[in-house]
Amino acid sequence: MNRRTLFFILLMGLGLVIALFQFLANEYYLYWMWWWADVVMHFLGGLFVAGGILWWLRYEVPIKIRALLPVFLTTFVLLLIVGVAWEVFEFVTDSYGALNYVRDAGMDIAMDIVGMLVAYLIFKKYAH
Repeated sequence: MNRRTLFFILLMGLGLVIALFQFLANEYYLYWMWWWADVVMHFLGGLFVAGGILWWLRYEVPIKIRALLPVFLTTFVLLLIVGVAWEVFEFVTDSYGALNYVRDAGMDIAMDIVGMLVAYLIFKKYAH
């Protein structure tokens, strides 16, 4: 099995784990029972989104364009766009449930970034 296929399968597996945990967390109020559940989900979400961005950049973007893109910065900016959009969605739908929304959103975005850093390090080590 080549690296492209392996990374795609691992990425989809991570997506399934996130979807399952999200379902269970909503069904059994885990976000309200365990303060750290949201932290874990944002880490995994950052790992998943950044993994998808890195996979796309490495395997789908033409080499001529890819050579012009700074991979780390491109991944970081795209992850921030997704993370901030998610926080806006939570705010607009009033689904964040936190008393201190700004602090919660800051922690969420920080964990998205930590997940992205882990994804970048893994991808840099194994995908090139």
